[in-house]
Amino acid sequence: MSSYSVIQYETRGAVAWIRMDRPDSLNAFNLTLREDLLAGLREAEQNPSIKVVVLGSTGRAFCAGADLMATGSPDDSDVVQQLMNSYKPILDAIRSMAKPVIGVNPGVAAGIGASVLMCCDQVVMAEEARIYMAFSKIGLVPDGGATWLLFQSLGYHRAFALITEGGSLSAGECLQLGLARSVVAPDQLDSTAEAVAMALSEKSALATGEAKRLLRLAATASYDEIFEAEAHAQKDCLASEESREAIARFKNKSA
Repeated sequence: MSSYSVIQYETRGAVAWIRMDRPDSLNAFNLTLREDLLAGLREAEQNPSIKVVVLGSTGRAFCAGADLMATGSPDDSDVVQQLMNSYKPILDAIRSMAKPVIGVNPGVAAGIGASVLMCCDQVVMAEEARIYMAFSKIGLVPDGGATWLLFQSLGYHRAFALITEGGSLSAGECLQLGLARSVVAPDQLDSTAEAVAMALSEKSALATGEAKRLLRLAATASYDEIFEAEAHAQKDCLASEESREAIARFKNKSA
């Protein structure tokens, strides 16, 4: 197990488990958590034996957003620098690594913590869990790419209402909207995430990584651009040992 101050990092076979570990503050981001989480994500990304990452937390919250009580909390003079230099690398790591990241939310995901959760490739939520957009209550707008993420899932009008009214989405609503893959009882969170992670780890790492890349690209690319990108990805997959072996097994089974 790797040593960090405010995250827990462990590997189980081909799966890396990363848990934010500031339960007394509902895992709100301070400088140390930002640094540890980014380092943990990069460790998992750079480990060739890891095929899937599970991103969870300790305590009753996934992440309550930025810790406004912490030393180094942003003010209007340095918020742009902090968001771009300290938070965006975390979100970029989740979105761009060629490994699926499964977010596990036991309760609260608020502020930029909600953005981190929504950036994950799959999300498992406890029945009582929620995603909060409370920025308007303190005269702020969402950050961490939350407006883009919500627009993609909710559309303009519902996203606008959620953001400006400072509302929340229940686990059931997240499931219905496609923001969550599974909603389960709290005592089934880890086992459900583990089952999803194990199923993904048994697939071709190349094909899974390419599927993630193509879907991320599809949000902003044209049909023709995606068509061509798929063609090149398919060529790479067909050339891989995993694909050749899987096709051979399929042919033998069919015969």
